Amino acid sequence: MKGNFYIKNRQKLLFMAQEIHKRGFGKLRIIPSVSPSGMYWRCNFVDEAKRNSFIASNWLLNYEKEDSEQEIELTAQELADLFMKENIKFIDHCKGRNQAYEKWYANMLEQLTADELPYAFADWEIPENTWQTSKGNEIKTLPNEHNHY
Repeated sequence: MKGNFYIKNRQKLLFMAQEIHKRGFGKLRIIPSVSPSGMYWRCNFVDEAKRNSFIASNWLLNYEKEDSEQEIELTAQELADLFMKENIKFIDHCKGRNQAYEKWYANMLEQLTADELPYAFADWEIPENTWQTSKGNEIKTLPNEHNHY
């Protein structure tokens, strides 16, 4: 069955981040956004101190078939294994717990439907202390979360 797995594959990236949190790297934060054209979803990973960042959505392209025509076969856990192995210098900056963020992040994932992506900012205004989704829903963020963007 041929289909577009663009959103499904990018959701897998979000679940990979949750898996990394579970492994003791709770200072990893995600910053999802929409490209200026509105056609592409981007996701940066940053450490809690905002000193190190990584364009995770570009990294994901290494494991995706051209044009998102197939689901990435790796599980979120397998992707986490690869990400942590390939990006040791970055991931070391994310070591430690942030229970409030980890809990919020897990709740955010639960709010998404199977074909929905969140974004923290875009070329249009988004209300403070919320993220929007590709389906027009709002997700309440932690207080002052926008300070991490």
